[in-house]
Amino acid sequence: MPKNLLSIPTWQKGCIEEMVILDETKEVFKYSFSNSLDNIRTAIYARIGKNINLEKAVWKQNTRLSISVKHLMNFHNVNYSMTTDVIDNLKYVVVNMRVGDKWYITGYDEIEGKFYAWQFLDMIKLLRKLNDQLS
Repeated sequence: MPKNLLSIPTWQKGCIEEMVILDETKEVFKYSFSNSLDNIRTAIYARIGKNINLEKAVWKQNTRLSISVKHLMNFHNVNYSMTTDVIDNLKYVVVNMRVGDKWYITGYDEIEGKFYAWQFLDMIKLLRKLNDQLS
């Protein structure tokens, strides 16, 4: 049994759910693990009440994924994991994907009750920066 597990794994909505202690920061997050991206989408909906279309997700290589999450994804032999959290009253969603020995990440932040993909928010920040430079 993994040492970074706080609870006995439970099945919810086609996912294994566990409380995970991140080795690097000692923070605790509730993670969902599955081989089905659709099950991860359902788990997201159950947590935040919003439907996020992961089929259109843009994935970036994740070189900073916690060893705790990697270990549990390998232990459960799954390709996807997901967690949600709230920072400064704003919700966010993080989804990880395993492809062979590579790890990828995509995410969504809440703004005024709607969730936006990180790459969209990055584009908005870039456009604002360019606009400020031209002003």
